[in-house]
Amino acid sequence: MALVEHLDLVIVLAYLALVVGVGITVSRRSGASEDLLTAGRSISTPAVIGSLIATELSAATFIGVPQSAFVNTSWAYLQFGIGALIAKVFLSKTLVPLYHRLGVKTVYGLIDHRFGCVPRRCVALAFIVGRILASGVRLYIAAIAFVTVTGLSIEMAVLICALFAGVYSLVGGIRSVIATDSIQGIVFIIAAISVLWVLIDRIPGGLTSLFDWINTTDSGTIFFWPEAGDSVGGFFASLLANSRSLPAAVVGGFFLTMATHGTDHDMVQRLLTCRDGKSAARALVISGVVNVPLTALFLAIGTGIACLWAYSPPVYGVGDGDNILPLFVLHEMPPGLLGLVLAGLLAAAMSSLDSAVCAIAATWTVDVMQKPATEETTTVRRTTLVVTAMLALAAIAFSWLKEAGWAPADNLVELALSSMTIIYGALLGVFLCAGFLSGRGSSRSVITALIIGVFLGVILFLQKPLLGVESPVIAWPWWIVITAPVTLGICVVGRSCPGELEKQVEE
Repeated sequence: MALVEHLDLVIVLAYLALVVGVGITVSRRSGASEDLLTAGRSISTPAVIGSLIATELSAATFIGVPQSAFVNTSWAYLQFGIGALIAKVFLSKTLVPLYHRLGVKTVYGLIDHRFGCVPRRCVALAFIVGRILASGVRLYIAAIAFVTVTGLSIEMAVLICALFAGVYSLVGGIRSVIATDSIQGIVFIIAAISVLWVLIDRIPGGLTSLFDWINTTDSGTIFFWPEAGDSVGGFFASLLANSRSLPAAVVGGFFLTMATHGTDHDMVQRLLTCRDGKSAARALVISGVVNVPLTALFLAIGTGIACLWAYSPPVYGVGDGDNILPLFVLHEMPPGLLGLVLAGLLAAAMSSLDSAVCAIAATWTVDVMQKPATEETTTVRRTTLVVTAMLALAAIAFSWLKEAGWAPADNLVELALSSMTIIYGALLGVFLCAGFLSGRGSSRSVITALIIGVFLGVILFLQKPLLGVESPVIAWPWWIVITAPVTLGICVVGRSCPGELEKQVEE
């Protein structure tokens, strides 16, 4: 790490030692499989809230959200918080309490209750593939920053991030993940505040100049409407192609959060560690409220960098804008604070990666292999090693995909979010049938719907190379809005006999 001072390196290494040490200490309490997977359903609500926030504010947020504000000269990304909060409130009243009443170890236990073990395996496998892709993108985004700051190759940066995330996921399960997430969340929020503080200090005229520049350039605009177009068809074409309009953000944000926090075990696993459904619901809603000002913090960093460079153009190359925050940190942050920010970036990367590793390992063991409880602990830990390697490979593959120009979005945060939608529409459609439509759906219709939904998600993700266009005809926020109803419509063709789920819902 030749580009980093010795003091900064010491801070980063001390942070890594702290996190790994906490993970190992907590792991001593994770013996039985129930404790490894759900922490004995004994985690406090504040700890779950902290873990949720830390995972949601991943490396994509740390690097991608400032880039979004910088490149788009707006705060349009904040619009997604509206739909996300509505979805979290809805889930807190519906699926989250249901998971606790059923007592499932993973969310895919719901599919088993309604449709049987074969659809459960298929849905779990779809999640695993989708989560590896989505977390691979986040790992790639984190690696971009470390390449900029350290001079390492993208492959080496990916391997280092994956290695540390896998270590404490391996030893401690979900209890270790939640404990370390709380530390990591605090570290990268402090790091973000430090960056903003230095930014304001560097801008000639400070806050006054920053606000004047924002007013002059409209860089703080939050709400955007689609272009009217010359006809009704033109309006809808504009609506579907624009990823930053208010309708796309609110509707797309709602469907995306329904999928992330209702069907994705990476997120829901934390809610299953709460004592009961009420505690889990409370944690989910509070995390949605807290997320809004934290997102605004990272948007402010991107706007601040744009303002600073407008007054004082950087002497170093900026490139395509992917690495504006790492470049600013490397060249502008004083020694000591640079190490703190690097630790914060590492925290953002690991807080989402450790969670994904834990969720995938648990899902493979419980839902795909369906191991007996006596073998779950061993299988989860063995699977963790394989999953970590697969995440690293996915990150490297995405770096090649972006270099080839096949990525559906140039904006890093949109790339991260769009990668999740490949599978999410299909998963959400199946879960809507399982959770809300009693007596509808059968093993055959669910599997058929899942296959078609995933296929449609892949087609939408690959619009650029398939259609030979520079930008997708249908923007990523609409992908789940399209694929989820299609999947649901196919699911409900089949009929199922009333079973245990209906009894649980009535209680």
